[in-house]
Amino acid sequence: MKSKAPEERREPNHNFELPMKTIRRKISHAFSLIEMMIVLTVIGILLAFAAPDLFSLMQSSSLSSEGSYLRNQLTQAQQLALAKNSDVEIRFFKLADFAAAETQEGYRAYQLFQYNREGKMIEVSRFYRINSPIILSERLSTLLNAGSGQTSDDKKFGFVSPSAGKYEIPVGTRKEETDYVAFRFRPDGSTDLPNRSSGDTWYLTLVQGEGAVEDSDPDNFYCLQVNPYNGQITEFRP
Repeated sequence: MKSKAPEERREPNHNFELPMKTIRRKISHAFSLIEMMIVLTVIGILLAFAAPDLFSLMQSSSLSSEGSYLRNQLTQAQQLALAKNSDVEIRFFKLADFAAAETQEGYRAYQLFQYNREGKMIEVSRFYRINSPIILSERLSTLLNAGSGQTSDDKKFGFVSPSAGKYEIPVGTRKEETDYVAFRFRPDGSTDLPNRSSGDTWYLTLVQGEGAVEDSDPDNFYCLQVNPYNGQITEFRP
């Protein structure tokens, strides 16, 4: 029998051309430059209307975040005092924030301290800087006015809180002595704050922006009230 010759293998031809109708159909589905410009213009207009509300929402979120962290630190200070049976002091530092072009000094940082076995007050938390442009308003925070609640009766019983002092804090690669105002949580959960005879309460108020610092009634704020007797912390928002 005669053997069959092997069939020639045909390579596929890739050099084929699309029909003109298919090319025209594909081209017709693309956007023209004018259409793209119209779409971008409409998006820009919508963003311009939405930007103020979006910016306000972002500011409110940042303020809430800083306020929640401060409240957690106050709660932690009280819990440490209970757990270690020793006073815990929270210090609020007054400094400028050159990294954010804030040259005016304000209360922008805080840290927890506690007595060790040798009776020395040592750091028990990290040094925390409040994110700019949020700041503790000195005018709207009675806890930042050292000695503001003292009367002759308070001094008789030895109350000195809120107290003032100086301490070295980290500034870049060096340490710098800075003013602070502080108060303490006691081992029973109370504070060393005296009862204010004026009837005002002890509170801290976070505001956002230089304008809010000067404003006597800011639109947005985060206020924490501290009960001097049981250390209970109450939050107030507008």
